Amino acid sequence: MPLSENNAGRSAWTGWIVLFLVTAAIIASGSGRTVVPAYHDGAVDWIAGKTLFANTGVGGFIYLPQAAILFIPLALLPVVAGEVVWRFVNIGVFAFGIFHFAGLVRGNLGKGLFPLMTLVTLPLAWDCARNGQATLIITGLMLLAVVDIVRTRWWRVVLWLCLGVAVKPLVIVLALLVMVIDRPLSWRLLVGMLMTALFPFLTQHPGYVLEQYAAFWNSLTMAVHVGSVDKGWTTPFNALQLAGVTVPERAQTLLRLAAALGTLVLCRLSRLRHDAVRSAVFVFSLSVVYLMLFSPRTENNTYAMLGPAIAVFLAGVYLVEQRRGEGLLLSCMAGAILGGRVIERLLTPHAGTSWVSPLVAVCFTAYLMVRFVREMQGARQQEQGL
Repeated sequence: MPLSENNAGRSAWTGWIVLFLVTAAIIASGSGRTVVPAYHDGAVDWIAGKTLFANTGVGGFIYLPQAAILFIPLALLPVVAGEVVWRFVNIGVFAFGIFHFAGLVRGNLGKGLFPLMTLVTLPLAWDCARNGQATLIITGLMLLAVVDIVRTRWWRVVLWLCLGVAVKPLVIVLALLVMVIDRPLSWRLLVGMLMTALFPFLTQHPGYVLEQYAAFWNSLTMAVHVGSVDKGWTTPFNALQLAGVTVPERAQTLLRLAAALGTLVLCRLSRLRHDAVRSAVFVFSLSVVYLMLFSPRTENNTYAMLGPAIAVFLAGVYLVEQRRGEGLLLSCMAGAILGGRVIERLLTPHAGTSWVSPLVAVCFTAYLMVRFVREMQGARQQEQGL
Protein backbone atom coordinates (compact mmCIF):
# COMPACT_ATOMS: atom_id res chain seq x y z
CA MET A 1 0.00 0.00 0.00
CA PRO A 2 1.44 3.41 -0.95
CA LEU A 3 2.74 5.54 1.91
CA SER A 4 0.27 8.34 1.10
CA GLU A 5 -2.61 5.87 1.36
CA ASN A 6 -1.31 4.68 4.74
CA ASN A 7 -1.20 8.28 5.93
CA ALA A 8 -4.76 8.88 4.70
CA GLY A 9 -5.95 5.77 6.55
CA ARG A 10 -4.29 6.92 9.77
CA SER A 11 -5.86 10.34 9.37
CA ALA A 12 -9.27 8.71 8.96
CA TRP A 13 -8.87 6.72 12.17
CA THR A 14 -7.64 9.86 13.90
CA GLY A 15 -10.86 11.56 12.87
CA TRP A 16 -12.97 8.86 14.54
CA ILE A 17 -10.83 9.01 17.68
CA VAL A 18 -11.24 12.78 17.82
CA LEU A 19 -15.01 12.38 17.41
CA PHE A 20 -15.08 10.07 20.42
CA LEU A 21 -12.86 12.33 22.52
CA VAL A 22 -14.94 15.40 21.74
CA THR A 23 -18.23 13.66 22.59
CA ALA A 24 -16.69 12.23 25.77
CA ALA A 25 -15.53 15.70 26.78
CA ILE A 26 -19.01 17.12 26.15
CA ILE A 27 -20.57 14.46 28.39
CA ALA A 28 -17.92 14.94 31.09
CA SER A 29 -18.66 18.67 31.07
CA GLY A 30 -22.25 17.97 32.10
CA SER A 31 -24.13 18.25 28.81
CA GLY A 32 -27.74 17.09 28.95
CA ARG A 33 -28.01 16.39 25.21
CA THR A 34 -28.20 12.64 25.47
CA VAL A 35 -30.70 9.85 24.88
CA VAL A 36 -28.67 7.31 26.87
CA PRO A 37 -30.81 7.68 30.04
CA ALA A 38 -33.56 5.76 28.20
CA TYR A 39 -31.23 2.76 27.90
CA HIS A 40 -29.92 3.24 31.44
CA ASP A 41 -33.40 3.41 32.92
CA GLY A 42 -34.44 0.38 30.88
CA ALA A 43 -31.53 -1.64 32.26
CA VAL A 44 -32.27 -0.56 35.85
CA ASP A 45 -35.97 -1.32 35.43
CA TRP A 46 -35.19 -4.77 34.03
CA ILE A 47 -33.00 -5.61 37.01
CA ALA A 48 -35.75 -4.41 39.36
CA GLY A 49 -38.50 -6.25 37.49
CA LYS A 50 -40.36 -3.04 36.64
CA THR A 51 -42.12 -2.28 33.37
CA LEU A 52 -39.85 -0.96 30.63
CA PHE A 53 -42.57 0.86 28.74
CA ALA A 54 -43.96 3.59 30.98
CA ASN A 55 -44.16 6.11 28.10
CA THR A 56 -45.87 3.93 25.50
CA GLY A 57 -45.04 5.03 21.97
CA VAL A 58 -44.02 8.55 22.92
CA GLY A 59 -40.57 8.58 24.49
CA GLY A 60 -38.32 6.79 26.92
CA PHE A 61 -37.52 3.13 26.36
CA ILE A 62 -39.23 1.88 23.18
CA TYR A 63 -36.91 -0.98 22.22
CA LEU A 64 -36.90 -4.74 22.71
CA PRO A 65 -36.18 -6.01 26.25
CA GLN A 66 -32.86 -7.33 24.91
CA ALA A 67 -31.63 -3.74 24.56
CA ALA A 68 -32.13 -3.16 28.29
CA ILE A 69 -30.29 -6.38 29.13
CA LEU A 70 -27.33 -5.54 26.88
CA PHE A 71 -27.00 -2.15 28.57
CA ILE A 72 -26.85 -3.59 32.12
CA PRO A 73 -22.99 -3.65 32.30
CA LEU A 74 -22.92 0.08 31.44
CA ALA A 75 -25.80 0.88 33.80
CA LEU A 76 -23.73 -0.54 36.68
CA LEU A 77 -21.02 2.05 36.02
CA PRO A 78 -21.15 5.64 37.26
CA VAL A 79 -23.51 7.59 34.97
CA VAL A 80 -20.82 9.63 33.19
CA ALA A 81 -18.58 6.60 32.74
CA GLY A 82 -21.48 4.61 31.27
CA GLU A 83 -22.26 7.42 28.84
CA VAL A 84 -18.61 7.65 27.72
CA VAL A 85 -18.19 3.89 27.30
CA TRP A 86 -21.43 3.75 25.31
CA ARG A 87 -20.13 6.37 22.91
CA PHE A 88 -16.87 4.49 22.54
CA VAL A 89 -18.77 1.34 21.57
CA ASN A 90 -21.27 3.22 19.42
CA ILE A 91 -18.70 5.21 17.41
CA GLY A 92 -16.23 2.32 17.34
CA VAL A 93 -18.65 -0.20 15.81
CA PHE A 94 -19.78 2.38 13.23
CA ALA A 95 -16.19 3.21 12.20
CA PHE A 96 -15.21 -0.48 12.25
CA GLY A 97 -18.15 -1.30 9.96
CA ILE A 98 -17.22 1.44 7.50
CA PHE A 99 -13.58 0.32 7.51
CA HIS A 100 -14.47 -3.26 6.63
CA PHE A 101 -17.11 -2.19 4.11
CA ALA A 102 -14.55 0.04 2.41
CA GLY A 103 -12.00 -2.79 2.47
CA LEU A 104 -14.50 -5.15 0.88
CA VAL A 105 -15.16 -2.78 -2.01
CA ARG A 106 -11.44 -2.05 -2.33
CA GLY A 107 -10.94 -5.66 -3.38
CA ASN A 108 -12.99 -4.94 -6.49
CA LEU A 109 -11.78 -1.44 -7.24
CA GLY A 110 -8.13 -1.58 -6.18
CA LYS A 111 -8.47 1.75 -4.37
CA GLY A 112 -8.56 2.57 -0.67
CA LEU A 113 -11.98 4.11 0.02
CA PHE A 114 -11.94 4.36 3.81
CA PRO A 115 -10.47 7.89 4.08
CA LEU A 116 -12.95 9.42 1.64
CA MET A 117 -15.83 7.45 3.14
CA THR A 118 -14.80 8.76 6.56
CA LEU A 119 -14.79 12.31 5.19
CA VAL A 120 -18.42 11.83 4.15
CA THR A 121 -19.78 9.78 7.06
CA LEU A 122 -18.08 11.34 10.06
CA PRO A 123 -19.79 14.77 9.84
CA LEU A 124 -23.16 13.07 9.32
CA ALA A 125 -22.55 10.97 12.43
CA TRP A 126 -21.84 13.96 14.68
CA ASP A 127 -25.33 14.49 16.12
CA CYS A 128 -25.87 10.78 16.74
CA ALA A 129 -22.47 10.46 18.40
CA ARG A 130 -23.02 13.46 20.64
CA ASN A 131 -26.50 12.32 21.69
CA GLY A 132 -25.50 8.68 22.09
CA GLN A 133 -28.14 7.40 19.66
CA ALA A 134 -27.95 3.72 18.74
CA THR A 135 -28.26 4.58 15.04
CA LEU A 136 -24.49 4.37 14.67
CA ILE A 137 -24.02 0.97 16.26
CA ILE A 138 -26.83 -0.67 14.28
CA THR A 139 -25.47 0.79 11.03
CA GLY A 140 -22.04 -0.59 11.86
CA LEU A 141 -23.54 -4.02 12.58
CA MET A 142 -25.44 -3.96 9.29
CA LEU A 143 -22.22 -3.14 7.43
CA LEU A 144 -20.37 -5.96 9.16
CA ALA A 145 -23.22 -8.32 8.25
CA VAL A 146 -23.13 -7.59 4.51
CA VAL A 147 -19.33 -7.86 4.54
CA ASP A 148 -19.50 -11.30 6.14
CA ILE A 149 -22.20 -12.40 3.70
CA VAL A 150 -19.70 -11.85 0.89
CA ARG A 151 -17.11 -13.84 2.84
CA THR A 152 -19.72 -16.60 3.53
CA ARG A 153 -19.18 -16.34 7.27
CA TRP A 154 -22.78 -17.20 7.91
CA TRP A 155 -22.84 -17.50 11.69
CA ARG A 156 -21.03 -14.19 12.07
CA VAL A 157 -23.74 -12.63 9.91
CA VAL A 158 -26.32 -14.10 12.29
CA LEU A 159 -24.43 -12.66 15.26
CA TRP A 160 -24.28 -9.13 13.80
CA LEU A 161 -27.92 -9.08 12.72
CA CYS A 162 -29.25 -10.56 15.97
CA LEU A 163 -27.24 -8.03 17.97
CA GLY A 164 -28.55 -5.27 15.72
CA VAL A 165 -32.18 -6.30 16.18
CA ALA A 166 -31.60 -6.58 19.93
CA VAL A 167 -30.29 -3.00 20.06
CA LYS A 168 -32.86 -1.52 17.68
CA PRO A 169 -35.61 -3.37 15.77
CA LEU A 170 -34.95 -1.41 12.56
CA VAL A 171 -32.29 -3.99 11.66
CA ILE A 172 -35.07 -6.51 11.03
CA VAL A 173 -35.43 -5.02 7.53
CA LEU A 174 -31.97 -6.19 6.44
CA ALA A 175 -32.36 -9.46 8.36
CA LEU A 176 -35.58 -10.35 6.52
CA LEU A 177 -34.10 -9.38 3.16
CA VAL A 178 -31.04 -11.61 3.47
CA MET A 179 -33.10 -14.47 4.92
CA VAL A 180 -34.96 -14.58 1.60
CA ILE A 181 -32.15 -13.89 -0.87
CA ASP A 182 -29.35 -15.89 0.82
CA ARG A 183 -30.41 -19.50 1.31
CA PRO A 184 -27.64 -20.40 3.83
CA LEU A 185 -29.03 -17.69 6.12
CA SER A 186 -32.67 -18.78 5.96
CA TRP A 187 -32.53 -21.37 8.75
CA ARG A 188 -29.49 -19.92 10.50
CA LEU A 189 -31.17 -16.57 11.08
CA LEU A 190 -34.32 -18.31 12.29
CA VAL A 191 -32.20 -20.14 14.87
CA GLY A 192 -30.42 -16.92 15.81
CA MET A 193 -33.64 -14.94 16.18
CA LEU A 194 -35.18 -17.71 18.28
CA MET A 195 -32.16 -17.70 20.59
CA THR A 196 -32.35 -13.90 20.76
CA ALA A 197 -36.03 -14.09 21.69
CA LEU A 198 -35.37 -16.67 24.42
CA PHE A 199 -32.35 -14.90 25.89
CA PRO A 200 -34.33 -12.60 28.27
CA PHE A 201 -35.80 -15.68 29.98
CA LEU A 202 -32.29 -16.43 31.30
CA THR A 203 -32.23 -13.16 33.21
CA GLN A 204 -35.75 -12.70 34.60
CA HIS A 205 -38.91 -14.53 35.65
CA PRO A 206 -40.83 -15.96 32.62
CA GLY A 207 -44.05 -14.18 33.53
CA TYR A 208 -42.28 -10.83 33.69
CA VAL A 209 -40.54 -11.44 30.35
CA LEU A 210 -43.84 -12.29 28.65
CA GLU A 211 -45.42 -9.15 30.12
CA GLN A 212 -42.58 -7.03 28.71
CA TYR A 213 -42.92 -8.63 25.28
CA ALA A 214 -46.63 -7.80 25.28
CA ALA A 215 -45.88 -4.26 26.46
CA PHE A 216 -43.25 -3.91 23.75
CA TRP A 217 -45.77 -4.83 21.08
CA ASN A 218 -48.26 -2.26 22.42
CA SER A 219 -45.48 0.33 22.54
CA LEU A 220 -44.40 -0.51 18.99
CA THR A 221 -47.89 -0.20 17.51
CA MET A 222 -48.42 3.09 19.31
CA ALA A 223 -45.00 4.35 18.16
CA VAL A 224 -45.87 3.51 14.54
CA HIS A 225 -49.17 5.37 14.92
CA VAL A 226 -47.50 8.41 16.48
CA GLY A 227 -44.86 8.44 13.77
CA SER A 228 -47.52 8.26 11.06
CA VAL A 229 -49.64 11.17 12.29
CA ASP A 230 -47.17 13.46 14.11
CA LYS A 231 -45.49 16.11 11.93
CA GLY A 232 -42.34 16.06 14.05
CA TRP A 233 -40.76 13.08 12.26
CA THR A 234 -38.48 13.42 9.25
CA THR A 235 -40.36 11.27 6.76
CA PRO A 236 -41.48 11.86 3.17
CA PHE A 237 -45.10 11.50 4.26
CA ASN A 238 -44.72 14.40 6.69
CA ALA A 239 -42.75 16.42 4.14
CA LEU A 240 -45.64 16.07 1.67
CA GLN A 241 -47.84 17.98 4.09
CA LEU A 242 -45.91 21.11 3.14
CA ALA A 243 -47.49 20.76 -0.30
CA GLY A 244 -50.91 20.19 1.21
CA VAL A 245 -50.83 16.42 0.66
CA THR A 246 -51.87 14.24 3.58
CA VAL A 247 -51.35 10.49 3.21
CA PRO A 248 -53.75 8.51 5.44
CA GLU A 249 -52.17 6.12 7.93
CA ARG A 250 -53.68 3.08 6.21
CA ALA A 251 -52.31 4.21 2.85
CA GLN A 252 -48.88 4.68 4.44
CA THR A 253 -48.97 1.08 5.65
CA LEU A 254 -49.91 -0.22 2.20
CA LEU A 255 -47.13 1.81 0.60
CA ARG A 256 -44.63 0.41 3.10
CA LEU A 257 -45.66 -3.14 2.24
CA ALA A 258 -45.48 -2.47 -1.51
CA ALA A 259 -42.08 -0.82 -1.13
CA ALA A 260 -40.85 -3.75 0.97
CA LEU A 261 -41.79 -6.14 -1.83
CA GLY A 262 -40.10 -3.93 -4.41
CA THR A 263 -36.95 -3.72 -2.27
CA LEU A 264 -36.89 -7.50 -1.95
CA VAL A 265 -37.21 -7.96 -5.72
CA LEU A 266 -34.36 -5.51 -6.40
CA CYS A 267 -32.12 -7.18 -3.81
CA ARG A 268 -32.85 -10.58 -5.34
CA LEU A 269 -32.04 -9.26 -8.82
CA SER A 270 -28.81 -7.81 -7.49
CA ARG A 271 -27.84 -11.20 -6.05
CA LEU A 272 -28.49 -12.80 -9.43
CA ARG A 273 -26.87 -10.22 -11.69
CA HIS A 274 -24.08 -8.58 -9.66
CA ASP A 275 -20.94 -10.10 -8.24
CA ALA A 276 -20.99 -10.67 -4.48
CA VAL A 277 -19.29 -7.39 -3.55
CA ARG A 278 -21.43 -5.18 -5.76
CA SER A 279 -24.52 -6.95 -4.52
CA ALA A 280 -23.48 -6.25 -0.92
CA VAL A 281 -23.29 -2.54 -1.75
CA PHE A 282 -26.76 -2.52 -3.29
CA VAL A 283 -28.41 -4.68 -0.62
CA PHE A 284 -27.11 -2.45 2.17
CA SER A 285 -28.02 0.73 0.29
CA LEU A 286 -31.52 -0.47 -0.64
CA SER A 287 -32.27 -1.57 2.91
CA VAL A 288 -31.17 1.80 4.28
CA VAL A 289 -33.14 3.91 1.79
CA TYR A 290 -36.20 1.79 2.59
CA LEU A 291 -35.76 2.65 6.28
CA MET A 292 -35.28 6.35 5.54
CA LEU A 293 -38.36 6.53 3.32
CA PHE A 294 -40.76 4.24 5.15
CA SER A 295 -39.85 3.98 8.82
CA PRO A 296 -42.50 6.10 10.58
CA ARG A 297 -40.09 7.31 13.30
CA THR A 298 -37.17 8.57 11.23
CA GLU A 299 -35.46 11.64 12.69
CA ASN A 300 -32.97 14.03 11.12
CA ASN A 301 -30.17 12.22 12.96
CA THR A 302 -31.31 8.85 11.59
CA TYR A 303 -30.04 9.91 8.17
CA ALA A 304 -26.53 9.17 9.41
CA MET A 305 -27.42 5.63 8.26
CA LEU A 306 -27.51 6.91 4.70
CA GLY A 307 -23.94 8.19 5.01
CA PRO A 308 -22.08 4.91 4.23
CA ALA A 309 -24.35 4.21 1.24
CA ILE A 310 -23.76 7.65 -0.30
CA ALA A 311 -20.09 7.51 0.64
CA VAL A 312 -19.32 4.18 -1.06
CA PHE A 313 -20.80 5.34 -4.37
CA LEU A 314 -19.17 8.75 -4.06
CA ALA A 315 -15.74 7.24 -3.38
CA GLY A 316 -16.17 4.90 -6.32
CA VAL A 317 -17.13 7.56 -8.85
CA TYR A 318 -14.40 9.96 -7.69
CA LEU A 319 -11.49 7.55 -7.21
CA VAL A 320 -12.19 4.86 -9.81
CA GLU A 321 -14.80 5.79 -12.41
CA GLN A 322 -13.69 9.43 -12.71
CA ARG A 323 -17.28 10.65 -13.07
CA ARG A 324 -16.88 14.12 -11.61
CA GLY A 325 -20.44 15.25 -12.28
CA GLU A 326 -21.84 12.19 -10.55
CA GLY A 327 -19.46 12.72 -7.66
CA LEU A 328 -20.59 16.32 -7.33
CA LEU A 329 -24.23 15.18 -7.25
CA LEU A 330 -23.53 12.73 -4.43
CA SER A 331 -21.46 15.33 -2.57
CA CYS A 332 -24.41 17.72 -2.74
CA MET A 333 -26.68 15.02 -1.30
CA ALA A 334 -24.38 14.48 1.67
CA GLY A 335 -24.00 18.23 2.13
CA ALA A 336 -27.77 18.75 2.02
CA ILE A 337 -28.32 16.20 4.81
CA LEU A 338 -25.59 17.85 6.87
CA GLY A 339 -27.00 21.35 6.37
CA GLY A 340 -30.66 20.35 6.20
CA ARG A 341 -31.80 22.27 9.27
CA VAL A 342 -30.09 25.46 8.08
CA ILE A 343 -31.66 25.13 4.62
CA GLU A 344 -35.09 24.57 6.16
CA ARG A 345 -34.78 27.58 8.46
CA LEU A 346 -33.85 29.76 5.51
CA LEU A 347 -36.46 28.52 3.02
CA THR A 348 -39.37 27.31 5.18
CA PRO A 349 -38.91 28.78 8.67
CA HIS A 350 -42.52 28.10 9.69
CA ALA A 351 -42.91 24.65 8.15
CA GLY A 352 -43.09 22.68 11.38
CA THR A 353 -41.60 19.60 9.74
CA SER A 354 -38.36 18.59 8.02
CA TRP A 355 -38.20 18.04 4.28
CA VAL A 356 -34.56 18.32 3.12
CA SER A 357 -33.37 14.91 4.31
CA PRO A 358 -36.45 13.06 2.97
CA LEU A 359 -35.93 14.82 -0.37
CA VAL A 360 -32.31 13.68 -0.40
CA ALA A 361 -33.41 10.11 0.39
CA VAL A 362 -35.81 10.21 -2.57
CA CYS A 363 -33.07 11.60 -4.84
CA PHE A 364 -30.57 8.99 -3.69
CA THR A 365 -33.15 6.26 -4.29
CA ALA A 366 -33.58 7.54 -7.85
CA TYR A 367 -29.80 7.55 -8.23
CA LEU A 368 -29.65 3.92 -7.03
CA MET A 369 -32.30 2.94 -9.57
CA VAL A 370 -30.39 4.60 -12.42
CA ARG A 371 -27.16 2.89 -11.34
CA PHE A 372 -28.97 -0.41 -10.98
CA VAL A 373 -30.46 -0.29 -14.47
CA ARG A 374 -27.20 0.93 -16.00
CA GLU A 375 -25.21 -1.87 -14.42
CA MET A 376 -27.81 -4.47 -15.37
CA GLN A 377 -27.61 -3.31 -18.98
CA GLY A 378 -23.82 -3.41 -18.86
CA ALA A 379 -23.87 -6.97 -17.52
CA ARG A 380 -26.33 -8.03 -20.22
CA GLN A 381 -24.17 -6.55 -22.96
CA GLN A 382 -21.12 -8.37 -21.60
CA GLU A 383 -23.01 -11.67 -21.65
CA GLN A 384 -23.96 -11.04 -25.28
CA GLY A 385 -20.34 -10.26 -26.16
CA LEU A 386 -21.05 -6.65 -27.16
